[in-house]
Amino acid sequence: MINRYFAFLLILCCTFNGLLYSQNKKTETKEKSKPSKTSTPKKKDPLADEWEKYSQKTQINVIGAKKENLNQIPGSATIIKKQYLEQTTPVDAMEVLRRVPGATLRFQDAAGLTPNISFRGVSNEESRKTLILEDGILTSLSPYGQPESYYIPQIDRMERVEVIKGSGSILFGPSTIGGIVNFVTRKPPQKPTLSIKAVGGENGYFSNFTQLGGTFNKTAADVSHLYKKGDGYRDFQSFNVNEAYAKLIHEFNPKHTVSLKVGYHDQKARSTYLGLTQGLYWKNPKINPAEFDRKVVKRTSGVLGYEYTMSDKLKFITRAYGTNAIRNWQREDFSYNSLNSFGVPSSAPSDVYAIYAPSMVINRPGDVIYMKQTTPLRNQSFLTAGIESKIVANFEILGIKNEIDLGARVHGEYIHLNFKQSPMPWYRDGISYNQQNRLARAYATYLQDRISITKRLTFIPGVRYENIAQGVYTTRKLATAKDVKEGRAGAVGDIIFVSQGGETYTKILLPGLGMTFEIKKDFGWFAGVHKGFSPPTYGTAISPSGEDYRLKAETSVNYETGLRGDITHYLFWEIAGYIIYFKDQIINTSEIGGELGTRPVNSGNTIHRGVENTITFDWGKFFNLNMWRIPLDLIYSYTKAKSNNYTLIPYITNADGTTTFVDRPAYVQDEKGAYLSTDTNGNYLPYVPMNTGTIALGINHLSGYYTRIEYQYIDKQYSDLLNTKNESVDGSTGVIPAYGLVNLSLGFKHPIKKWSVFIAGKNIQNRQYISGRLPVGIHPGPFRQINFGLSFEIN
Repeated sequence: MINRYFAFLLILCCTFNGLLYSQNKKTETKEKSKPSKTSTPKKKDPLADEWEKYSQKTQINVIGAKKENLNQIPGSATIIKKQYLEQTTPVDAMEVLRRVPGATLRFQDAAGLTPNISFRGVSNEESRKTLILEDGILTSLSPYGQPESYYIPQIDRMERVEVIKGSGSILFGPSTIGGIVNFVTRKPPQKPTLSIKAVGGENGYFSNFTQLGGTFNKTAADVSHLYKKGDGYRDFQSFNVNEAYAKLIHEFNPKHTVSLKVGYHDQKARSTYLGLTQGLYWKNPKINPAEFDRKVVKRTSGVLGYEYTMSDKLKFITRAYGTNAIRNWQREDFSYNSLNSFGVPSSAPSDVYAIYAPSMVINRPGDVIYMKQTTPLRNQSFLTAGIESKIVANFEILGIKNEIDLGARVHGEYIHLNFKQSPMPWYRDGISYNQQNRLARAYATYLQDRISITKRLTFIPGVRYENIAQGVYTTRKLATAKDVKEGRAGAVGDIIFVSQGGETYTKILLPGLGMTFEIKKDFGWFAGVHKGFSPPTYGTAISPSGEDYRLKAETSVNYETGLRGDITHYLFWEIAGYIIYFKDQIINTSEIGGELGTRPVNSGNTIHRGVENTITFDWGKFFNLNMWRIPLDLIYSYTKAKSNNYTLIPYITNADGTTTFVDRPAYVQDEKGAYLSTDTNGNYLPYVPMNTGTIALGINHLSGYYTRIEYQYIDKQYSDLLNTKNESVDGSTGVIPAYGLVNLSLGFKHPIKKWSVFIAGKNIQNRQYISGRLPVGIHPGPFRQINFGLSFEIN
């Protein structure tokens, strides 16, 4: 099947090239010289040019908005533009990123509020390995110590999305193994403009986004407010989000510009980790046993920027940033009717609150969920602050052009963890049983030089250095057997006050080299190699008692090469091939197939290989239909990510050079009695579909009418590193079947007055499918969502 697909792509590309070169050159010359009947020559607006320059000052771009910005990236990159966002009206960011070649995504809640995003076969669990930015600034509540995506910028506010997966990530950090996603908000408009967009649809969904901004002399300002809510796709899955942001840019004179951006995010969601058992999923995939689970996220942020333009070839940019956030998550305790030590299904516990069973009479062991009265509250508060300064210089040495990016960042973060136990699921407070303070100090420097050997050939060497200190200090906890033995507690499980803590340190140098070669205008070759990096988290680096686990940082060596650009004015093509050698992955011993013990270890080594292909062919341009744009998108990714962990005697080499041996049984049995080897060498990585693809057709008329239909295919996936094929009764392991989704949107946007009406359908066939089996049990993917909306601008 794969070979046939590649053959089809080759035939298609050759056909497109044949069409290109078979065009009559006289006709092409005629087209260039002959003005369109429907167009008039554009006059240059000096005020607009001036606004364009200073409205972008103090900004650090990941890619940039222009075509030449994309062509300068020495690796695979994708820009999702404003027009696509407007025409598809996405509900969440994962809906948009699913069309990016190489993306692996897993839905966990109703509106992507806890996204699982990664690229090229790297783990997507809570987006830990993916660096997520907004306007070039870190968005994670704790980027260096707890990078889980409890917060993600809302797609409703964005003007475009930039994605980098390979070389070109040296300028950003810390976590770059799984790719970089940069959400870009709009610049303050040149003229005072009020924009309002309202969307409503199935499942109680509603969103309203209002923006007001403009430029007044040398000051540009933009304020926005977003409110969105919904009932979700399953029972007890409602959510609401309130956001307010303000942006200000002031140019004192051509040399000095300052900017300020402040924001507030308030999220309340009935979000849960608990999925369904096999029987409950068959009975009704919309069931949600965790009626009282609730997540609250509140985040305030600020960014102060300054740019000093010394000359056209030298400028200095500095930005100070800070966030203050809380993430309180209440999740009910539960258990299953699994087989006990006597070989019979467990009965309901004494503190059971509710029972969810597929049948009233006979149920298989592991198919019934007992919801308990006790409900832990996992409350955390976050403070982060940092300052990043950068010098951008253009100069020539011996006639060779150099573009230097030299920068440094100082970053600090503080987390207070306060876990409580509530006696009843509806009670929002409880007795504190675990308190920790977590600290991180990080210093980063980087240097990159774009060396233009010729007008077409560019070398891009770079290096990044990270120096990180992490500390965990426990002040209250539940007593262990060791605490009882040493006289700190009377019994295991007592709440005791302690003063335990420790620190760990990580220092790493990350080199990279990229190359670009312009084959023809707007079409070129790129290649790159770089070292990726992801620091240990607080939970893996240091034990609750303060023991340094002596873990090494997770690292990768990434190689890639490809072609990208406009072959002709109606055909865009990007194809990239890559190999990633990922080593020293931090894996809990219970997750790699029966290893005994509880400590995290550097025992993961994997190899990722793949090909990514994007073709956009505009039939409107091909047939010279001046009033029509008819783009056909063909997006395909082939990803083969495998474990490379063969050892005769399992052991781990720690960061300090010492060795830790690990006990591991040779085989384990699944619930159906099948024997599975615990030697995972050569096994496929979980949650990595081998084949993914998107076929999309858009039809746009210059009068404002548009429609777009797309089909997305996601191949089957394994849910664990053992590659378990049989599905467990509790739903936590087993193959995740392949599925395909159809999305459709159509609307009208007035080309002058800028008002629009639209309808957008997601999963219009209402396909029932499994998105994942993490964190616990079966989590269905989003069901059908049809939204209607309108928008308008006044200026």
